[in-house]
Amino acid sequence: MKRKLTLYIFLIAAAAVVVSTVVGIWVFRDRELAATRQSLTQMLSLMDAEEGGTDVDSLLAQFDQSVPELRLTFIAPDGTVLGDTDADTEEDHSSRPEVEQAQAEGWGSDVRRSATTGITTVYVAYRFADGIVGRAAEAVSSVNALVLQGVVAFVIAGVLALVLALVLARKLAVDTAKPVEEAEVAVRQVDETLQSARSEFTANVTHELKTPLTSIKGFTDMMASGLVKDPEDQKRFLAMISVEVDRLTKLVDDILQVTELETVAGALPGEQCNLTEVARETEKFLEPVAQQAGVALSVSGSEVNGAISADRFKEVALNLMENAVKYNKPGGRVSVTLAREGKDAVFTVADTGIGIPQESQSRVFERFYRVDKGRSRAAGGTGLGLAIVKHIVALYGGKITLVSVVGSGTTITVRLPLA
Repeated sequence: MKRKLTLYIFLIAAAAVVVSTVVGIWVFRDRELAATRQSLTQMLSLMDAEEGGTDVDSLLAQFDQSVPELRLTFIAPDGTVLGDTDADTEEDHSSRPEVEQAQAEGWGSDVRRSATTGITTVYVAYRFADGIVGRAAEAVSSVNALVLQGVVAFVIAGVLALVLALVLARKLAVDTAKPVEEAEVAVRQVDETLQSARSEFTANVTHELKTPLTSIKGFTDMMASGLVKDPEDQKRFLAMISVEVDRLTKLVDDILQVTELETVAGALPGEQCNLTEVARETEKFLEPVAQQAGVALSVSGSEVNGAISADRFKEVALNLMENAVKYNKPGGRVSVTLAREGKDAVFTVADTGIGIPQESQSRVFERFYRVDKGRSRAAGGTGLGLAIVKHIVALYGGKITLVSVVGSGTTITVRLPLA
């Protein structure tokens, strides 16, 4: 990846350097041509400043002696060549572009291949006061020699720029590739984690569904084979099938709820409920279960409204309070309190139950995790209750904490935004 990035960046930089070099050379050449035109124009205007008219022979002699590399031509108003430092010609020059322009506007210029000398030349024509047109010419090769010096400078600068571009490209590629590579590694790790989680979830679901289905199939097979003939035994078997069906239904409902909570984008705005009222309703619902278990269940605290729907909070309260009763000891207590702390509505469930080992406390909110698998199944648990609680609390922007001591009990605290 670094090589590709380096190559791409270098090619872009190289293209930019080449284009800028070509444009620079072109601009430099144009400037040199413009400077040549200006120099030739000034030279011709100085010749016109002499009094007594244009002395063609004298000017040609002086010009040929002082600047022999240039060509000077004098042209009469009718186009006849009066004199030329490089050629002996009487050809009509009135149609030359620079001569036409000079006769019309006072001065003119052109760059073309000379019909007389066969050399590409810069021409500048200037109309003197007496109507004679003086034309100075310089071969483009002279201009190109100056341009060549500029080209060498541009090429050297271009090569240095390319070397610098390569160094910068490599550094930029490394700097760019590093976070991209780190992101790719992170994405792969997340993907592997998700794949592992999916596989684990599928395996757990399969196992949890298979257990009640196996029991149901075993009971129905025995009844279908005629081995269970006594009416009382048949009633007992049907009752056990009913229990397994209820367990299966509860499991499917919990799986669907967990899946729904994991896909919900966020809580609906404006959702709220009276947490104290929902907790007291849950207390009444669980009272028969608590009495049967020999556990004292109580709810206390002030009236607190939380930013959560009543149905969602009922699910939280029911799971936590029911667990506190089921995993308690005869003669134990479950104390539920509600309070306001700053901007939080605080819901606490404290029990005097069996407690949770230290090594399991960080995992109890995972899907299908059970501290005591045998006791959990016997109590009718699906292993999804606390996972559901965790997802609901997170959905509404809350926090959940757990403190537990084996043999002494467990305290779970839920903090939700106040309504």
